[in-house]
Amino acid sequence: MKIKQYISAAAVLVFATQIQAQMSSRIDQFFLDPTIINPAAMNLQKTASASIFFNRVYSKVQGAPENMLANIVLPLPGQHTSFGVYYLRENAGFSSLQNAYASYAYAIPFNEDSKLSLGVSVGFMNQSFDPNKAIYISGNDPVIRALMFSPAVTRADLRASACFTHKSLMIGFSSSRLAKPRFDYSYFNYSAGYNLQNVSNILLGYSFKAGEKISINPTANVTLWDFKGYRGQVNIAAHYDNKFWIGVSGNDVSQFGGNVGANLGGGTRFGYAFMYPTGKSREVLGNGHEIFLTIGLGKSGTAPADAEEQTEEAVSKNARRKVQITVKSLPDFVNAGLGIDTSGITIAKLDSSEKVTPGFYIVTGVTSQEAKADKMIKDIYMQDKISYKFLDRKNNSYYVFVKYFKTRNEADRFLLSSEIGLTQSWVREIK
Repeated sequence: MKIKQYISAAAVLVFATQIQAQMSSRIDQFFLDPTIINPAAMNLQKTASASIFFNRVYSKVQGAPENMLANIVLPLPGQHTSFGVYYLRENAGFSSLQNAYASYAYAIPFNEDSKLSLGVSVGFMNQSFDPNKAIYISGNDPVIRALMFSPAVTRADLRASACFTHKSLMIGFSSSRLAKPRFDYSYFNYSAGYNLQNVSNILLGYSFKAGEKISINPTANVTLWDFKGYRGQVNIAAHYDNKFWIGVSGNDVSQFGGNVGANLGGGTRFGYAFMYPTGKSREVLGNGHEIFLTIGLGKSGTAPADAEEQTEEAVSKNARRKVQITVKSLPDFVNAGLGIDTSGITIAKLDSSEKVTPGFYIVTGVTSQEAKADKMIKDIYMQDKISYKFLDRKNNSYYVFVKYFKTRNEADRFLLSSEIGLTQSWVREIK
């Protein structure tokens, strides 16, 4: 028999000793921290943060699940690497489940717009039962007694994840597996047992502008249990000026709701979501409520996606030199130095007939448009780093680079040992 874990364990375990249960908890505001579903998505974050979720799924049901989830994401500065720590505690009926793991994610950039992140997680899952919270028909039920008086069980939990991003599109897949999914409990000559199902998630997200200060972010998550059962969640949120948001949500079991939240500054965000069943089940089950809080843990990695706007706000134009310069090469930029107002910097167009010097370039971005390459150079300059560009006529692409070397060994040593301080960089050979 297959059951959903949000149904009280005391109500279902009396029916059979061979049960498959779901090892997952519902989080309605998953879109605010997708790393709780897909650890590989940690590489989408540029700053370290700690997130906390707390929810109660059905407010009118005694013993309905209550979830508390804490998640920490730690991107490394100037690297493709992120680390994370996750902890979940769910109380449902007289069952208590704890799930914790440490995660590692690595990003593989393809170009300035696309990258693939891969993640692995290692942790444990612990399940125990509290007889003081049990609700059952017969106090002598052998299954209930076997569960109530058995010690807690802890198992290794392994997870793998992948996340691909292209501009404003995100697609992720993750899957978890217990090293030993079978659980057996015994009390004298009474016994009970069941299997916890493997959990997989498909995560989709997109963002587009609906005005100068308004962006729309539709997201969806499909949870699969042993690829046989599933649950779908959808949310559409409108963000205003990156200061607050409001959204509507729904799932495949006829529950609908909404969410609101605000960006309090310094990487701190607060959100609230409610979800209610439709029809007669609403009177029986009651609404669901969820609170979300994330706190910035200081700068770790490069600036967020709106780096240009944030950097230019942080650095007063009066603090930069008001000069007019035209740069035609990387040495031009080096000689001019840092601290110049970028409005006075003109980056000369490349001569398409000029041959690129053979060698090895430390590249940080690539684009098919020279104007975009110029903008990337100025963005990097605002981070107090100097770069320039070259045109590869084989693919008609402009590459932005920060260093040039004559040999592969020199380039590799620089890439491995130097703190470039940029999210993506690789070696590009020109023959």
